[in-house]
Amino acid sequence: MGRSRLQQQLDLFIHSPRVEIGLIVLILTWTLLVVVDFLWVQPGRPNSFVILAELPLRLCFVVELFLRFAIARKKQRFFRHYWLDLVAILPMPPQWTLFRLLPLLRLPRASILIHHNLHYISPQLSNLYGAQISALLIIVLIMLFGGLAFYIIEGTANPDIENLGDALWYSFFSLVSAEPIGAYPKTHAGRIITLVVVLAGLTLFAVFTGVVSAFMVQRLQSVMSIKNFDLDELRNHIILCGWNRSAPLVLQELQTDPQTRHAPIVIVAELEQLPLSELRGVDQNRLYFYSGDYTRIDVLEKVQIYHASRAILLADTSQPRSDQDRDARTVLAALTMEKLNPTIYTCAQLLDRNNNVQLQAAGVEDVVVADEMAGHLIGNAVRNRGAMDVFAELLTVQVGNQFYRLPLPATLAGKTFWYAQRHLKEQYDALLIAVERRIEGRRQTYVNPPMNYELQVGDYVVVIARQCPQWG
Repeated sequence: MGRSRLQQQLDLFIHSPRVEIGLIVLILTWTLLVVVDFLWVQPGRPNSFVILAELPLRLCFVVELFLRFAIARKKQRFFRHYWLDLVAILPMPPQWTLFRLLPLLRLPRASILIHHNLHYISPQLSNLYGAQISALLIIVLIMLFGGLAFYIIEGTANPDIENLGDALWYSFFSLVSAEPIGAYPKTHAGRIITLVVVLAGLTLFAVFTGVVSAFMVQRLQSVMSIKNFDLDELRNHIILCGWNRSAPLVLQELQTDPQTRHAPIVIVAELEQLPLSELRGVDQNRLYFYSGDYTRIDVLEKVQIYHASRAILLADTSQPRSDQDRDARTVLAALTMEKLNPTIYTCAQLLDRNNNVQLQAAGVEDVVVADEMAGHLIGNAVRNRGAMDVFAELLTVQVGNQFYRLPLPATLAGKTFWYAQRHLKEQYDALLIAVERRIEGRRQTYVNPPMNYELQVGDYVVVIARQCPQWG
């Protein structure tokens, strides 16, 4: 089912880094207000200042969740993922003291958003402490919820709890030690709260032990394991389908280019797990792995094909198949992707050039026939002895000069190829080598056209430069 342009714009807005970072600030602010509420007044006495301060925050969260519901493709999935957030924003009478803790239920959402956006704030911090910061917020949630709830229930009945600080320390020590320390609950409700905190402490200890063990056995597997919510939050990501010996090099190239360096990459392959030994030169913090058949619509929907910006189809060697079967799967996957997301850019690897007809009909932008390309390179190396050094530099973004395809600057429309050649070299130290033009809906590329070839509005140019020219 298609989506309106307004829905697409709202989707990009609600998942933009600025909005998500703003939501993190609002959630933490609301959490602080809950704590201030209990510091200023005694349980059972509502604080009018806090109630007024919460109103704009609650309104912002109502708008946020309404927008998420409006753009959700599957409404049931929305309720499954956001039911805790919906409970957190429910308005409750101020006299219901225990329900004033509901805003704390948004802290898990803040944890997820921080983990998702930390690399925008500090890539080094994200690489080293992303998971730890998310876990810390969960611990803070349990400690606050347990301490405040214990204070509400037993603050006046328990002589061991004189103020809110005592209750928070009691919750913290019970959490980390997995047994009540500093006080003993006097009421049945207090015992239940203590039991929940102790069980949460045992669970966290087990999780911590498991994480450390997994880290020692397989250092980055936990980073790459995919979670359904993480998939739902991905936008403008790259989907890499299939696996062969070219995959690690493709990933390295994508992560070296400034334009795609921070883009999440979802790898879809029929593997139980990725061969991490082949990914030593790849930053795996922005990689996600989904084990499945990428020719199936449900698998592509799970990896958010609707929101992906690029798709790469490799000649998959993860399963024993014939070359014809591998190409057939590539064609089928390309047809499905273009049908589900007509705006996506797709690059496909084929083993037989004859199968290119179906990909062209599907709207695949670029097709690479690996053996054919290797044959051309070897032939050119033999004809032009020493030319492989030039090819090696131009075909990688990691060293020296590279190819860049860019829109024609508006100031060069109507100018000749030779004029544009000199202008780009003088202004951007870029060497113009080709012009791309759409003729009757089909892409035509002219390499080294005549000197008097006239450039037009809407053309794209291919240049060689050390870094991507920035001409707006």
